[in-house]
Amino acid sequence: MFDLNLVRPFLAVYNLGTITKAAESLSLTQPAVSSAIKRFETVLGYPLFIRMGRKIEPTSKAHQLATQLGMALELMDGAVATERKMIVYASVNAIANLPEMPNVQLIESPRVEEDILQDIRLNKADLVIDYNLPRDSGLNFEHAFSDELVLMCDAEHPAVGDTISLEQYLDSEHVTLKLVRQNAQIVDFLSGKSFSRKVAIEVSSITNLIVATKGTRYISAIAKSMSDIAEKFGMKILAPPFKMRKVDFEFTYHKKYQNNAQHKALREQLRELLSHD
Repeated sequence: MFDLNLVRPFLAVYNLGTITKAAESLSLTQPAVSSAIKRFETVLGYPLFIRMGRKIEPTSKAHQLATQLGMALELMDGAVATERKMIVYASVNAIANLPEMPNVQLIESPRVEEDILQDIRLNKADLVIDYNLPRDSGLNFEHAFSDELVLMCDAEHPAVGDTISLEQYLDSEHVTLKLVRQNAQIVDFLSGKSFSRKVAIEVSSITNLIVATKGTRYISAIAKSMSDIAEKFGMKILAPPFKMRKVDFEFTYHKKYQNNAQHKALREQLRELLSHD
């Protein structure tokens, strides 16, 4: 059996592509990781990486070894992981609908998709609750819950009653949330249309979305699961005058946690708590 103190640095460099990122993920110094790689190469009797300019590339033997050791280590880590506080990245609508959970630290998901995936690889996040993340062969994706978008305006809006027409929607000025997926604004992405809206304000949080819409003639879009919160702040919720598909939120996590008892129990607990049906 190989020394795990040599195997872990090797797999970290192999999976992350650089000694810098590997050292960060393992909470080690770069010289310590480089030293571990050299020692492992000495034990094996062949090189694991070759330098290509500023990058390092795994050798063919490193590819074979990583496949064998990676599967074994993931299964072992997942099976013997001790009970601890889980770090969960989540969308704001998920956070708003979850109770206090002593075994979980909830953090709002970064807006940049690659940052989310990188943090899973670097073990900075144990679980992510988000939607439409890029697929990665090293991660698992499971359905968590579904939500949908509705429209929102001030309850005393002078021109909008209990319904809003498409003409009113397009003629109105809008507050939009700075959240883009698949290179499209979220409303356009979910409706399959490209609306030419008059954007008055762009904000970066749901709180600011409500504040910027309150007391104005502006229209904005919000998750239906947050309707109750918006109404408590004096907002009116409206059905959109066009069809939008539901948003399917997923649990995204490293494959090593697939059969981990604590992780599996957390996923089941969250799925039940987030079910709106």
